[in-house]
Amino acid sequence: MTGENNTDKISGIEMTPTDIEAILDLARTVGMLQNYINDETAHGIARLMSTVLKITNAIMSTDFVDVMERAIQDPQLDKALIDPHKIGITGLLREMGNEDFQRGMGITIELLKAMGRATKDT
Repeated sequence: MTGENNTDKISGIEMTPTDIEAILDLARTVGMLQNYINDETAHGIARLMSTVLKITNAIMSTDFVDVMERAIQDPQLDKALIDPHKIGITGLLREMGNEDFQRGMGITIELLKAMGRATKDT
């Protein structure tokens, strides 16, 4: 190391002590991962990724993502997230006359029914 700028030249590359420490941390992390990952862990990760990809494929093959994307971008949702209003049973009953609310409830109920049916299969 030079006393002035506290750097080393390794194979023509200038490295500060911070750089060297980062490389050592990376090497330690790789060593820990090598000790951690075994066949069982790899199979577990593969099963998890398979499930995630199946769910992603199922969601992407429906209009669900498009509907959720439009719903999340709705300006009224932004306003409600910033300043949510409280709603009681009377307000809930009043909203039942709103067509958008009715459609949203219809989707929610069908989703809940589908989840219930799916539990019979397991």
